[in-house]
Amino acid sequence: MAAVWLLQALYTSMLSSSGILGGGQGGHGSTDDVYLMANTSYGTVRGKVEFRTENTPVVHFLGIQYAKPPTASLRFKPPQPPKKWTDVKDALTFGDECLQVDIENYPFGNGYTPSSEDCLYLNVFTPVTKTTSSPLPVMVWIHGGGYMVGAASHYDVSPLTTQGVIVVSVNYRLDVLGFLSTEDDAMPGNYGMLDLIAGLKWVKGNIAAFGGDPNQVTVFGESAGSSSISLLILSPLAKGLFQRAIMQSGVSLSPWAAEHPANKVSARMVARLIGTGVGCSDLNNSTDLLFCLQQADGKMLLNISAGIGKASGSWITVAPRVERTFGFLPDLPIRLLARGEFNHLETINGFNFDEYGSLVPLFKSLSLPDSIRYLLVQFPNLTEKQLSEVLESTYTTNRHDEHTRTAELVGMASDFTFIGPTILELKNLAMHAAEKRHYLYEFSHRPSFSKMAPWVSAVHGDEIRFVLDIQHKPFYDKDFVPSAADIAVSKQVVEMWTNFAKTGNPTHTVPMGAAAWGTYSPSPPGYLQINVTSEFKVWHRPEVADFYKKIIQKIDIGENFVV
Repeated sequence: MAAVWLLQALYTSMLSSSGILGGGQGGHGSTDDVYLMANTSYGTVRGKVEFRTENTPVVHFLGIQYAKPPTASLRFKPPQPPKKWTDVKDALTFGDECLQVDIENYPFGNGYTPSSEDCLYLNVFTPVTKTTSSPLPVMVWIHGGGYMVGAASHYDVSPLTTQGVIVVSVNYRLDVLGFLSTEDDAMPGNYGMLDLIAGLKWVKGNIAAFGGDPNQVTVFGESAGSSSISLLILSPLAKGLFQRAIMQSGVSLSPWAAEHPANKVSARMVARLIGTGVGCSDLNNSTDLLFCLQQADGKMLLNISAGIGKASGSWITVAPRVERTFGFLPDLPIRLLARGEFNHLETINGFNFDEYGSLVPLFKSLSLPDSIRYLLVQFPNLTEKQLSEVLESTYTTNRHDEHTRTAELVGMASDFTFIGPTILELKNLAMHAAEKRHYLYEFSHRPSFSKMAPWVSAVHGDEIRFVLDIQHKPFYDKDFVPSAADIAVSKQVVEMWTNFAKTGNPTHTVPMGAAAWGTYSPSPPGYLQINVTSEFKVWHRPEVADFYKKIIQKIDIGENFVV
């Protein structure tokens, strides 16, 4: 399936008086283990104190259920609150990751978390000691993976707690189980996004029991986690659930981030094809089709979905979509942005310098027309032709110098998929929510672990390890030894991200590479180039927003808008 292959190619390259109660020693671990408890609105949970993060104790509350298992009659339905419990419930191991297709060599993951449909769990990491009596700011991590793969347990977010914040990570339904739709009230779609809403509501109602401030919540995420945050900003259902957002390589306007009218495979078509694959007898009655699909084996549904993607050659077969039944996304993102109809809050938006740098071997072998066709596989022939005209008129390639030609193709792909959508969306955010602070970054540090071509800097996903403290030894990087440059960059990023969560101002004080990070405004459009020595500059490519404006008008079928 093209979308899965694309993700594989991109990712392969790259306690106090707060309400936490002492739980004593003993339990299921050694006699030296220490446990602490927190009282949630559903019951008491028991977490374990860990000392893995620079010998700084952090309480790990793992696998806390925030919604009922979305199985049987709850499959393809909004998440429901969990049942309350009376005994103390252990929160010592991750909950199952959401059922998903397997991607070979996927770089994140702890290698032991099982997958199932009973997967709506979150994790809370909180420092044992505090330097203030006030509730701590909260950061909620939303994982990426193209809405098809990934889990909260794949990322060790605990190191950020050393900066005086509480960190939460959350699972949400994926692939057809998270986004299948008949385009009507029977199966509107967006179940995975509603899971995130439910998780954020849980944080709002319960994080105080862990010492967190429910009115100082920052969501942050990468790739599809980032575009999910962008969509949450647009959703009236998420109003008031978070105050700040950090979006790393993905926004609602990205061509893959939501269902566009010009997509060659419609949501209803996918639902009917999957219904055919499992032997549903009535494809025209959406209610009967829903009932049939609720009885089918979940893994079979995923396998059929993968087959549809492979047969259609499309990257996108299921994704968040416009729907008004639940009301998660009441209109196309570009319309909501152009009208200023979104939740006004403080934001950081950004991308990596060479997002598509991991695909250098592919682009070396492709001509400009072939590269364009590769990028446009999700669109039908007519739209592909229109988009090709925009790309061919915007980008030229040096046919005599392979390095320059390949770099230009990588740049074109990065502009189309990540950079152009981000700049265009940020311009709308800054114009309509001018009363809030907005920041733009470009991550350009080439990691010491990079195996890309020598001229490539940071590719898609490279910044994650720097955000989550590259000095820390998580379960997915046991053998990696960061360089001094890696550590210097990571120190900057960790402080900037957590400073933003604490104050709304990401400027850091790390001696090496320190730079004042000014806010973004349409004129002049300032951004921070993040490297060993970071530098605040004026964005030098204003034409990329105009380029992507032409693109979005085609894929959203003639939409006109300001900016």
